[in-house]
Amino acid sequence: MYKRRMMVAAAAVALVLTGTATGEGSAQSAAEPAKKAIYTANVTVDPKQHRIAGSVQIQFWPKERERAYIHLYPYAFTKEADQKGVGWDELLGKGATPGTYHISRMLVQGKKVEPTRTGTVLEVPLGAGAASAGTAPVRLDLAFELVLPRNDGRMSYDDHALWLGNWLPVLAVKDKAGWHLDPYVPMGDPFYSETADYRLEITLPAGYQPVSTGSDHQSSVTQSPDGKRRTYKIGADNVRDFALMIMDQTYRLLETKANQTVVKTWYRTGDNMNQVKRLHQAAVQSLGYFHRTYGAYPYTEYDVVRTGGAFNGMEYPGLVFVDGNHFTRENQFGTAVVAHETAHQWFYGLVGNDQIGEAWLDEGLTEYAALSFLHKAYPRLAEERIARRQMRGTVTADSYAADGLRPWQPVQEFPDLYSYSDLVYSRGFSMLWTLREAWGEDQVDEALRRYVSKHRYGVATGKELIAEFSQIAGEDATPYFAYWMGMDRKQEASAKAWLERRRKR
Repeated sequence: MYKRRMMVAAAAVALVLTGTATGEGSAQSAAEPAKKAIYTANVTVDPKQHRIAGSVQIQFWPKERERAYIHLYPYAFTKEADQKGVGWDELLGKGATPGTYHISRMLVQGKKVEPTRTGTVLEVPLGAGAASAGTAPVRLDLAFELVLPRNDGRMSYDDHALWLGNWLPVLAVKDKAGWHLDPYVPMGDPFYSETADYRLEITLPAGYQPVSTGSDHQSSVTQSPDGKRRTYKIGADNVRDFALMIMDQTYRLLETKANQTVVKTWYRTGDNMNQVKRLHQAAVQSLGYFHRTYGAYPYTEYDVVRTGGAFNGMEYPGLVFVDGNHFTRENQFGTAVVAHETAHQWFYGLVGNDQIGEAWLDEGLTEYAALSFLHKAYPRLAEERIARRQMRGTVTADSYAADGLRPWQPVQEFPDLYSYSDLVYSRGFSMLWTLREAWGEDQVDEALRRYVSKHRYGVATGKELIAEFSQIAGEDATPYFAYWMGMDRKQEASAKAWLERRRKR
């Protein structure tokens, strides 16, 4: 099965790379925006019991008449879930406990329906509700109860906070390749979503506060007559997901404005203040740098939030989780983590992609952007990281080619986390840094800036990134990407010749 899967992946890469770089095949672009879904949720959180209960209404334009699909990622962390295989031990950590998830009601246009669940994917029959699929919206109502798992991942809790990443139901994407119903896997970021508008009402006990993808200073708060509960109304437009953090009174805040965005770094009493200030400075500086380099950041707030867990960092629109290890002691690695997650606000956030099938497209670009920033602001830190990424992206990566591994393949095809990191992060970065050294920083940045501008709020593909580099270069960049991302040795000479022509200009 392993060899066969590698052959299938290789064939898929070849099909993508042998097409001309015309920019066709986009699932969604800024020029032709899809009709956005609207998620309206009302939830009550019990922090002490780690329980979230409530309802979600999704208004959307169905892609087909018969059915729609919804990703329910919390099911991946219940007792019934299959948590065996590469990456699960690292994600769960020691002493992990499962959570629970239960759907108590599902309505389509106000009428009860019986959905079918396979793993973390729910198939919802639409019936007559979508008789005019694509021309009129459909309303789906879902009631749920979630008890959080305890683990080292992006959806968990500790004594002072609950962090909820990928917790809300989210519509599956259907594009020219069909439905994307990938299961939850512990490798990489197994998500693919389109931008939508979110409206949430969150009720909490007094003494707790939320931080979320939405703008906190634009939210409204009401208190119950007895003073025991507060309800927060929070909204966010043009975002791919809605992450949420529930914090107790041990949390503190640093706040600085960068351009038109308020940057907030949330830490806990007892954290190392020198380190907290270092992380906050990295967030402010990197957000400003990416804003100037790749296009304006559109959201009015950006939150860097200290969590528990042991995942380094995890990006969401307008908010990133950074695990507490980076707040408790002074180190430079946390600076790099914050810069990387901030760069994801452009590459994943503003421009989406299939993070399962083309993980290199957001991670490789993000690591290039982050190290470009560090190269200017923290040169000593950047020097060591750039050298290590280049070594692992070239010398080390070459050894994977004999096993049929390449950056441009689905995340579940990587045999371990090391190969995933070396190929997706390091080789993706090395491809762009090698081009930068030959062609110039301005040329690479211009191609990425055009890529962001053209696909802002949309979804792009690797082929469309190639199109931008081809246009700037004045000739097809496919051989260069085929060699670097497809690990196609037949393209090595052509890739080197293409690179050399950039050097002569």
